[in-house]
Amino acid sequence: MFEHGSEILKADFHLHTIKDKEFKYTGQESFFVSSYIDALSSNNIHVGIITNHNKFDLDEYTQLRKTAKRKDILILPGVELSVKEGSNGLHLLIVFNPDEWLAHQEDHINQFLNAAFVGISNRENANQICNYDFRTVLDELEKHNNDYFIVFAHAEQSKGLLYECKGGVIQSLASLPYFRKRVLGIQKIRTHDNIENLKKWIDYDIAFVEGSDPKCIEDIGKNNNSTYIKIGELSYAAVKFALLNNKNRIFKSENTPQHSYIQSITFQGSKLNQTIYLSKNLNTLIGIRGSGKSSIIEALRYSLQLDTSKSDKEYKDDLVKNVLGSGGKVILSVIDEHGHTYKVHRILGEIPSILDDVGKDLAISISSIIKNPLYFGQKDLAMTQPGYEHSLLDQLMGKKISSQEDILKSFNEEIIECIKKIQDISNLPNKITELEEKNRDLNHKLKIFTEKGIAERLEKEASCSRDSVKLEAVSTEIKRIKDSLDDFLLQYDSSLCTFNEYESKYNSEIFKQGEEILNDITDNLAQIAEISKKLDHNYNKFEKLRENLDSIINSLKESFAELKREIQDDTLDPDSFVKYSKELDKNTTQITKLRHILDSENTVFSEFKSAIRKRNDLLKQIYDEYCTAINRINKAQTGLNITITFKGNKNIFIGQLKEAFKGTRLTENKYISMSEKFSDFVAILEDYFVNDRKYLKELLSESELTNVGQKLKENFEKYASWTTPNLVEFFYHEQPLNKHSLGQRASALILFILSQQDNDIIIIDQPEDDLDNKTIYNEFIKTIGEKKPFVQFIFATHNANIPVLGDAEKIIATAYSDNKINTIEGS
Repeated sequence: MFEHGSEILKADFHLHTIKDKEFKYTGQESFFVSSYIDALSSNNIHVGIITNHNKFDLDEYTQLRKTAKRKDILILPGVELSVKEGSNGLHLLIVFNPDEWLAHQEDHINQFLNAAFVGISNRENANQICNYDFRTVLDELEKHNNDYFIVFAHAEQSKGLLYECKGGVIQSLASLPYFRKRVLGIQKIRTHDNIENLKKWIDYDIAFVEGSDPKCIEDIGKNNNSTYIKIGELSYAAVKFALLNNKNRIFKSENTPQHSYIQSITFQGSKLNQTIYLSKNLNTLIGIRGSGKSSIIEALRYSLQLDTSKSDKEYKDDLVKNVLGSGGKVILSVIDEHGHTYKVHRILGEIPSILDDVGKDLAISISSIIKNPLYFGQKDLAMTQPGYEHSLLDQLMGKKISSQEDILKSFNEEIIECIKKIQDISNLPNKITELEEKNRDLNHKLKIFTEKGIAERLEKEASCSRDSVKLEAVSTEIKRIKDSLDDFLLQYDSSLCTFNEYESKYNSEIFKQGEEILNDITDNLAQIAEISKKLDHNYNKFEKLRENLDSIINSLKESFAELKREIQDDTLDPDSFVKYSKELDKNTTQITKLRHILDSENTVFSEFKSAIRKRNDLLKQIYDEYCTAINRINKAQTGLNITITFKGNKNIFIGQLKEAFKGTRLTENKYISMSEKFSDFVAILEDYFVNDRKYLKELLSESELTNVGQKLKENFEKYASWTTPNLVEFFYHEQPLNKHSLGQRASALILFILSQQDNDIIIIDQPEDDLDNKTIYNEFIKTIGEKKPFVQFIFATHNANIPVLGDAEKIIATAYSDNKINTIEGS
C-alpha cells in the first residue's frame, strides 16, 4: 500500500470483539480471529480500533493485529471506559499507542484499567463505572508517559457526552489540562445544532468520526455512516496526525476523484531508469539544486507534449535528451475522469502513442484523456516579454482556440487567391491592348496579301486553319466543364445520404419523410452522374470531329503546297499568310475571353470582401470565447482581474508594419497613424487592392505610397496571414501586473493559476522561486489545500514549506550521484 502516497481509507473507531460480554459469536473460537478480520476486509475497513467495555485482552489483540497486517489492516488497541460523569456515567473510547503501551511485552493498558477498577467487581459490564471521573482519567493516563488519544463514544445517546453533560459542564471539561491535546474525536454526532454548540463550547476543531459498535461479526461496518481517513502508513502516529489535521484528512466519503490524473511515470533512460508513483492530489519533488527534480519535471512535460517558453526551450529540450539519452522512453499511466486507464508512450524524438488498458493503440490525442494540463517551468511566472499575458491565457484555456486555426488559415488562403485574381485582372487592360496591337500589325501584313491577290488563292487553307483553331478552343472549354463535373462527383458519397436502416424511437414519421427526400437527392445525384457520362461521350464525339477536320486538312496539304509554288512573288512568303491568319484568330479569341474576365472584376472584389468578413467574424468568435473564459476566471477570484480588447495589441501591429515596410523610409508617426487607421494588415490589403488606396492616400505621400504598394504587391501572401492580436491585460489589486515587483507578480499569477477550474493537472517547477515564505504559507498553501481534491498538482521544489505545510500526499526526494538520478518516495 501507499506507493501512491497517502490514501483515503475506511476506518472504524468503535469495535467490539468476542472478549466483550455484549458480543455474540456462535462459530468455533479458533476461527474467530480470521473470521473477524475477513469481516473488516469485506467491508473495506483498513483501520480498526478494538474498544471492548472496560477490558483489554492482550493475547486477542496480538492475534488480531498479526492477522490483520497480512491484509493491510491496522488494528489499534483501545478500551470503551465508563467514567463518573453525568447521571449515567460517560463512555470514553481511549486509543493507545501500541508501540509504547505494549512495549517490551509489558501490558501497561491493563495496569491502567486495574487501577481504575480497584475494588469494583464485574467491571466488564457495559454499565459498570470505574473509580475515576474524567479529570482523574486524564491525570492517571498522563502518569504513564505513553501516547494516547480519546474519542467520546455515541455522543448523543445514553452515556454519551452531549446526552449526559450540559454546555457548562462540557466547557468546564474542555478547560482541563490535556483535554485539547488528548481529546481528538467525537463519535456518532448527527444533530446540526449539537455540532455547532460543541464547536463553541470546546473552541477548537475536533474530528467527527464513526464506529459500527458491533455486537456480532455481522454488525461490523453495517451502520449507515462511515469515516474515511487519509493516512500515508498504517500506524498509530498516522491515525493521530489525521485526527489533528481533521479538516484535510477526515471525510464522510471516499472522495473518488472526478478529474483525470497521472498514476505513475516510468522512465527508461540513461540517467533515470525507474517508475515513480504519483498521488492524484499533491505531489512534490524535493531536493537541492542539481538533484534532478527539474529533469523529471521536464521529461514529464515532454511526454505530455506541453509547450515551454521560447526563451529556454533549447535548454529544456537538452535537459530531456540528457536525462533520457538516445532511445530513452517515458511511459505514463493515466486515469481519465471516467476511471479508464491508458498508457502514454513517448520515445525521445518520436510523437506520443496512447494505448488503452488492453494495449490497443488508439488514434487519439493526450487532450482526449487529460483535460487541459498546465505546465510552468522555472521563471515562467516571472516573464515579462510582450504578449506573455496572452500566452498565459492560452495555456489556461487549453486547446479550445487552436481548433479554429485551420479555419482561419483557409480564410487567409481565400484572401490570397482573391488578391491574385485582382492582380491578374488589373493587368488585363494592358494584355488586351498588347493583343490588339499585335492584331493591327497582323491585319496590316495580311492586307498586302489581299492587295496582290494572293489572299484569295490561299483563303481555303486559312479558313481551314481558322476552323481548326475554333474547334480546339471549344474542345478546351468542353473539357474544362467535364473535368469540373468529374471533380464534383468525386467529392461526394451518395451512400452517406441515407439513414442506413436507422430507426427513430419517437420520431418515425419525420424520418420517413426524410427518407423520401434523401431518395430524391440520390436520384438527382444519379442523374448528374448520368449527365457526366453523356458529356464524356459527347466530348469524345467532338474530338472525333476534330480528328476528321485534321484528316481533311492533311488531305489538302499537297494542293495547298502546289498553290504556294505557283505564286511567283519573291517579296511574300505564302506560308506566312496562313500563320498570320491563325495567330489573328487566336488573339481575337483570347481578347474576347479576357474582356469576359474583366467584366467579372466586381465579382472578384465581392469575393475578397466576403473572405475578409468571414475572417473577421471568426476572429470575433475567438475573441468572444476568450471573453467568456475571462469572465469565468475573474469571478473565480478577486485579486487578479483580466481585460481583453479586440485586435487591441497595437504594439505588435506597429512591429509588423515596421517589418513589412522596412526600407520605405516611413517615420514613426506614419507607422502609428497606420496602426490607428487600420485594424490589421488585411485591412491594409483591402484598401490597396479594392478601395483604390483611399486611406493610404490620406496617410502617405505619393512616393511613400509607391514604395509601400510595391511591398504589398510582392509580399501580400505573407501579410495576409498576419493578425493583430487581442490585447490581454492583467491587473493585480487594480494596478497593471507589470507595475508590481517580481515577487508580487509571481504571487499573483500562481494564485491565479491555482484558482482555475478547468485544469485537471498542474505542473510547476519551483513555484516558490519568487515567493516569500509568508506568501507561500498564507496564500499558496491555503489555495493548494482547497484545490488538491479536484486537481493533481506536481511541483518540483527545494522549499520544505510546500510538502510539509501543504500536507503533500506524495513526496519524491531526489539526489544526483554516480551520473544517476536517485529517488526516495513516501508521504
